[in-house]
Amino acid sequence: MKKLMCVINQPPYANSHVLELLETAMVAAVFDMQVSLLFRDEGLWSLLKPQNADPLGQRTLSKVLLAMPDYDVNSIYVCADTLRDKQLKTDELVLPVTLLNKPAQADLMSEQDVVMGAGT
Repeated sequence: MKKLMCVINQPPYANSHVLELLETAMVAAVFDMQVSLLFRDEGLWSLLKPQNADPLGQRTLSKVLLAMPDYDVNSIYVCADTLRDKQLKTDELVLPVTLLNKPAQADLMSEQDVVMGAGT
């Protein structure tokens, strides 16, 4: 089984990048890829609850994220340094996550067949 990781490191509603990565993850999961998501830097804001993107005319990312388990996307990771730097706690996030330090992130990325979004 091929492994895909989507690295979400941009703010949630600045453009369509985050939503496109999440949609890519769902499509890949439908085609039996093992999908994981890594949130770091400004991408961490995508996981916060509550959210309402209706005034922006966009889809609310927290609703999309809540559908991830339905697609068997259960490997959700967060950069521990980012969480600490932004003074957030895991109970403020819409999904359960696994915290990773930077070396663990690099190790996990090296195990993937495809990593998307890491350079953006």
